[in-house]
Amino acid sequence: MLLWSGKGPELRKTAVIGAGLAGLACARIMRRAGCYVEIFEQDRIIGGRMATTRLGLTPFDHGAQYITARGDSFRTYVEELVSAAYAKRWVPKTAQGEDARQMLPWYVGTPGMSSLVRPLAEGVRIHTERRVHALKRTEKGWYLWFEDESSVGPFHAVAIAIPAPEAKLLVGRMDELAAPLERVRLQPCWAVLARTEERILPTQDVFSDMNEIVRWVARNNGKPSRPTRGDHVVIHASPGWSRETEEVEPEVVASEMWNEVCNTLNLPPTRPAQLSAHLWKHGLVDVSLGETFLFSSKHMVGIAGDWCLGRMAEHAFESGTRLGRTMMDAMD
Repeated sequence: MLLWSGKGPELRKTAVIGAGLAGLACARIMRRAGCYVEIFEQDRIIGGRMATTRLGLTPFDHGAQYITARGDSFRTYVEELVSAAYAKRWVPKTAQGEDARQMLPWYVGTPGMSSLVRPLAEGVRIHTERRVHALKRTEKGWYLWFEDESSVGPFHAVAIAIPAPEAKLLVGRMDELAAPLERVRLQPCWAVLARTEERILPTQDVFSDMNEIVRWVARNNGKPSRPTRGDHVVIHASPGWSRETEEVEPEVVASEMWNEVCNTLNLPPTRPAQLSAHLWKHGLVDVSLGETFLFSSKHMVGIAGDWCLGRMAEHAFESGTRLGRTMMDAMD
């Protein structure tokens, strides 16, 4: 049982595990409500699948390729991003060199997808390269323990915004949170990044569902505010092929995927100036939770992520936002 009672600054100290879109959206809500928020991210950069990585000096969107907005809340946020020059509309070229038709407008971060989460990170303390290994509760509150056996705390509440299998490891003894996670199914996705000195792709900027191996190919520098020289290509493998090759060395995957794209598109034999592969171990949502978020008022622990509702960026934003509001209501 926690010894805290009444209201006070310590009651409003919260930890967020995961600095992807869901975690950052949750943190923003709590920060605006007066909470002191600290975020702990296992990677060296924030954004999750919204992150922008680099090969040398060349930026690549190796995760999410674009976002769309259906609901009012996320649409308002996207409009704020556009007005602040953090995002622009992206209309890829078709094989005929014309603008592709879109049911909903596509938006990308500028100069990279990571720009889409920058406003959410303002005013919160973010610790990168800090993988949370365990949660432990004492009379003073929650403590976060790391793989090096160091810890931080106490926190009155904890929001977990990481893939379902990883979240389950942290809440294993909290049955009301752990049990629903059993129904979530996530799939891996290899992302291959290639830079060529010259333009070699056809006029078309995007190719989707090419075959059983290649799920997506895009000219990354066909997006607004990207470098224009040569081709910067992002390739996403199909979930089935990614699952079969999870244990294969990234260098081998990168070479095989590049050759597959070259053969499928009848490209001239070209060795990229730079070629790399990254595995998103939980990159695609196969079966979602079917709920916006999970929260236990008994434990003051909540869980959010795109996988709660689906696979879109908007789902992550909505999940984190709703969890943040619920956690604040529980602390009042």
